[in-house]
Amino acid sequence: MQSKNTILELVCAYQVLHLPEAESLNPIIRFLKLTTGEQLTDRKNFDGHLTASAFVLNKNHDSLLLLHHKKLGRWLQPGGHINASDANLQVAAKREAMEETGIRSADLSSFFKNGPSPVFDIDSHVIPTNINKNEVAHLHHDIRFLFVYNHEADLQLNEAEALDFKWVPVSDLVTDNTFGQVAKKIIQLLAKQKSYSLSHKPL
Repeated sequence: MQSKNTILELVCAYQVLHLPEAESLNPIIRFLKLTTGEQLTDRKNFDGHLTASAFVLNKNHDSLLLLHHKKLGRWLQPGGHINASDANLQVAAKREAMEETGIRSADLSSFFKNGPSPVFDIDSHVIPTNINKNEVAHLHHDIRFLFVYNHEADLQLNEAEALDFKWVPVSDLVTDNTFGQVAKKIIQLLAKQKSYSLSHKPL
């Protein structure tokens, strides 16, 4: 897994690029400065811990994959806890997406083709108390990456994690309380990508 300093650098670089979100990033920055070693990702660290998520677009880049999360009873993106064997946060996010959806590694690629993938989104949120697991309410500092599913085959859900899935048009999510900010970011990225392609079109 990446070092604490490397992760902090990723978060600070994200903060510079997303200044309107600067205040909302204070919890994860404070957490990273105060936490060390395995406690960063230990799911039994109820002061909080890092998690990784994957926002997955379809091959046409116009719909986002959501899973009906079994434990939380909500529609969410694939994602979850980080394993010690994960080389980095993006690898953890991709592994979680593959485990939960049955997508093959070859069919799931980063949205960003050139260079290392930047962090796409960051969100610190409360996970409620789970009496069955003897877990008190705690924070997940979720670091998210953007992927593309380059196939049209049906998904093979991990029924221990998700009850159902759906592809939701990105445009329909713009006003959604949970995914509105993410949808707007995707639309902005696609607009920049289209503008770049047009400006570099051969004469």
